[in-house]
Amino acid sequence: MTWFFISIFAFLAGHMVPGLFRRALVARLGTPLYVLFFSLVSTGLLVWVVAAELQADYIPLWPYDPRAHWVPIIAMLPVCILWVAAVRQPCPLSIGHARGYNPDHPGINLLTRHPLLLGVVIWGLAHMAPNGHLAAVIFFGGSALFALLGMGRMEKMRLRQLGASEFNRLCTGTRRFNWRGLLNGALDWRDVTGGIILYGMIIWLHPIVLGRDPLAF
Repeated sequence: MTWFFISIFAFLAGHMVPGLFRRALVARLGTPLYVLFFSLVSTGLLVWVVAAELQADYIPLWPYDPRAHWVPIIAMLPVCILWVAAVRQPCPLSIGHARGYNPDHPGINLLTRHPLLLGVVIWGLAHMAPNGHLAAVIFFGGSALFALLGMGRMEKMRLRQLGASEFNRLCTGTRRFNWRGLLNGALDWRDVTGGIILYGMIIWLHPIVLGRDPLAF
């Protein structure tokens, strides 16, 4: 478990430390290069954490129930739709691009200002159900908590960057989460279609990349 905990610590540090020096790094590297550098480091650290979790000692916390296997299988479809919407649609107050955002037509922001982070929360909680051992709970539960706290952190960061007036203008009509947004055009057919394609790719690649087939009970 030692390397697993070291990888978790490195992952957290890799997300927190660059934020402390963001202005200086952006000034030196420029925003595109900073984002690229941060994304590469984050991806590398995530791969390390996943590999360490797969190799960690198995310390059971609750017995395995085959029915719990269905929880992530069902939950991952809406997660994939959220992730596609986070890439396709502007999310000016969260992770994603802001270009083209119209406060009169908030799109996905009617459902949530943080589609990518909300997807991570659901992903983490759903994967805890069939994985009732210590390393998995720390990994998936910690990821969900990190994403949940990240919503507030992202908004504070945007508030500092944009100023109160612009921040409040962009907030108009948006919510951290409001399911009624689904009834008001938060998603369109491209988000749903892209989400279904991404879902199929994850199901296909899961046993190849992680060695675990989500459809094998």
